[in-house]
Amino acid sequence: MDKVYAEVKRVRVKLESIEKTLDSLKKSLIQEEKVSPEEVKELKALRREALRGECVPLEGVLKKHGAKKRA
Repeated sequence: MDKVYAEVKRVRVKLESIEKTLDSLKKSLIQEEKVSPEEVKELKALRREALRGECVPLEGVLKKHGAKKRA
């Protein structure tokens, strides 16, 4: 049982190390953008609309704007 516990502990330590590395990588690759209060309000409104099903399928938007279909 001690061997199993030790192995689980080693795996957990390794996983924490991987998580820290991924978090660091994410922070270096993805820049955070400042969002204005107006943008936050608009994003919340759009989310509520989407949750109510009030949205347009991507294909409809593409057709409306004359874009080619997705691959």
